[in-house]
Formats: sequence, C-alpha cells, structure tokens
Amino acid sequence: MINLKRFAVHTLLLVALIALIYVPSFALISFTGKATVAENFSETARIGSVPVSGLTRKEAKPKVQEAVTSWSKKTPLTVGTGEETLPIPTELVTFKIEDSIKQASLKKGGALQVIVDEAATEAYLATQPITYTDEQIKTFKTWLIKTSEKLEESNFDPAETAAAIDPAGEVVSSVTFMTRSAAEEQMIDAMAQVDIKAGQLMNVKTYGMDPVAASYIGSKLYELFAKTPFEIVERMPHAQLPDDLTLGYDVKIDDKTDFAVRNTQAVNYQVIATKNGSDVTLELRGTPFKETVTAVLEAEKMIPYRTITRYSATLSAGTSSDTQSGAEGKSIELYRVTKSNQGEVKQLLALDFYSATPAIVTKSSQEELPPVVTPPPADDPVDDSTDSTTEEDTTPNSDGMTDDSTDGTTNDGTTNDGTTTPDTPTTPDQPTAPDTPDAPTTGDPASPVEDDSTEGAVG
Repeated sequence: MINLKRFAVHTLLLVALIALIYVPSFALISFTGKATVAENFSETARIGSVPVSGLTRKEAKPKVQEAVTSWSKKTPLTVGTGEETLPIPTELVTFKIEDSIKQASLKKGGALQVIVDEAATEAYLATQPITYTDEQIKTFKTWLIKTSEKLEESNFDPAETAAAIDPAGEVVSSVTFMTRSAAEEQMIDAMAQVDIKAGQLMNVKTYGMDPVAASYIGSKLYELFAKTPFEIVERMPHAQLPDDLTLGYDVKIDDKTDFAVRNTQAVNYQVIATKNGSDVTLELRGTPFKETVTAVLEAEKMIPYRTITRYSATLSAGTSSDTQSGAEGKSIELYRVTKSNQGEVKQLLALDFYSATPAIVTKSSQEELPPVVTPPPADDPVDDSTDSTTEEDTTPNSDGMTDDSTDGTTNDGTTNDGTTTPDTPTTPDQPTAPDTPDAPTTGDPASPVEDDSTEGAVG
C-alpha cells in the first residue's frame, strides 16, 4: 500500500527543488537577452501619420518634427463654404512630439499628441465673417485636433455641421409688397426657396436681369436683410430716388451693379417668397439670432432747390419760358441697431443723399423796343374868317393889346386849315417902371423903359 501522505510530501519537495534550480536560470537568461536588444520601432510603427520604422525613439524625434514643420508651411487647414474659404493658422495647435514618442509602442507606434490653444482659437473665430454657435465651436476644435494629429489637409464647413440645420425654420425677418410687372413676378417665382449656407453670398441678378424689376426686388431684399446680422456686401443707390422705391432702401441694379448679402451666421437660412396674386411676402427663415436686430431710418431732410436764369436770343423780346422744373433734394440715414446682454450697438449702414434739381428759367436776351406813341386825332377845323375870333383871341396881352388872328393860326397852334404848327417863342413882357426907387426891377436897367424916353439911360 502506498502512503498517500508521504507521497504528497515527496512530490512537493521535488517541485520546490526544480523551482529553485530553473527559475533563477530563466531570469538570468531573460535579463541577458534584454540587455543586448536595441529599442527600435518595428517596420509598421508610426507616430501619427509619420513612419518611424527601424528608428530609435531618439532618432524618431527629428523626423516627426520635420514632418510637422513641413505640414505647417502648406497652410493645410481652411474654413468656409464652397469655393469661398479662408486659411486657418496652424499656430492654433501645439504638437507634443516628445511625449508622443515616449508613450508610443515599439511595435505599433502611437498617436501624435496635439492640444488646442483655447485663447488663440476664440480670438481667431471672433475675426471670422460668420458667427459660430457654442456647439459649432466645440465641433471646430474637435475637427482641428483630429486633422492636425494626422497632418492632413482639410476644410471645415460650418454649414455641414449638425448645428447648421434647423428643422424649425423660424421667421427671423419679413417684408411685404406688391409686384407691378411680369418681370418682377418671374423673379419672385425664381426665389420661391433660396438656401443661403453659412458664409455664402446671395446675389439678386441671379434671379433676373431686368434693371427696373431687379432694382425694385433688390430694394425689398435690402429692407429684409437690414433687420438681420447679414453683411451687405454690394449695394448702389440711384442718383435720383425713383418714385416707386422707399427712401432709405434704394437699390440700383444694372449691367454694372448688383445687390449682394452674405450669411454671417454659422447656420443655414432660407429666403422664402410666397405670392397671393400681386401681393408678395419675403421671409428669412432659420435659427433665431442671439441678438435682437432692428433697422432704423433717421435724420430725413429735404433740400430746397434753386432757380437758374438763362438768356436766349431766340426768344422774343420781353418773353421767358420754364426750361426745367425744380425738385427738392433728400437725404436720410439707415442704422442697424443690435441689442444683446452686453448692451446696444448702433451701426450706420448707409447715408443716402439725393441732390436737388434746380429750376431753369430762360429769358429773352433781346432789348425791348420803346413803346410806339400814336398821335392824338386832329381837332375840328376852325373857320378861317378874319372877322370872327374866339374868346381866347380877344384876350388882351400884357401890353393891353389883343392877339391878331389874321395870320391864320390860333393860340393853340392850330392853323385855320386844321394843321398844327410848332410853338413859336414868345417875347418876354416889357418891364414896368418901379413905383419907388428902392424897388428892384426886372430886365436890363440900361434899357429905356416904355413911356420914359425923355430921360437918359441909367448907368
């Protein structure tokens, strides 16, 4: 019979003896082998996207650094929608090359560790033409790290992010008006649903080229977008305000000018045009803005016109004509007012000025002729008889004599035969002798006085 207890004890002693012999030997062999093997990466090992096959950790560092420098010089990162992209500075990320190599596996390699400079990233996004939501900022940072880790070239399109799609599509701005022509109705039909992605432009001439219709529809779109944070990229007013356009929202569109706006938000919006007969409603739908935006028209002024007088020899003397009617000028200021938690910001969008049209009056430059004097009609002829005289004929002269009418003329200068003769000068009355020596006399004192011929001449 086998003593099981004794057998178990002997077996345990044998196992312990074997362990004491072989375990130190294996440890010594393992230590000796490890000391003789170099720390080289395997043939498939990579740090990020940089192959480090057969390199030691020390040798891998300059190679990874060179790859990072070469990638940074290519301006590999951009942001934008479609063809309108902007470069992203690679300084927004920092590469931890040494830590990446230390933590990499010799067989498989490891990731290229990258961290984002939070302050620099926020400052960069603040300078962009579009405004990112908080969710889009997180998405942007995640994309920036993943792209930089692989040293790839890529573009970040905020319009493709989940935050850019708003299924609700709230109305954030609207304007109503009436169409007046078939060309305007065609433009409205083409604008039934227009998608404006983040950072994308919208041009009016895309939907119609008729200058009058495009100017009218463009002015309504100007009024629509003035109440939003969208950027007014291109807009030109008329030299004189057309009667059918609203003062302050004047838009001129022709072969050289257009009206264009840019979506400055990091989300997509839609312009929806609906018709009810000639009545039209334009709506901008999308995510509500963070701030409250309104448009305000201020400082409207009327400018009086002046009158210009011109002269022309083609007009008859003393006549004039209204060559041009005068029209008052106008000016107005359009402001965009943005209210947020930080306060109110008032931005001048446009100052429209329309000069007054002067009135022009043309007068004749010919000299006016003096008026033509028509002689009065001749009196009735007088009887040429020498025997009869008028009462005036018998009026005594100063010398007591009566006029002699036998010469055929009367005192009014009319001859007996009805003709008029010029007046003849009359001789002055003869002076009379002074009553007293002291009284002054008239006439020549040296001449003799009538009825005083016996005395000598005075003086």
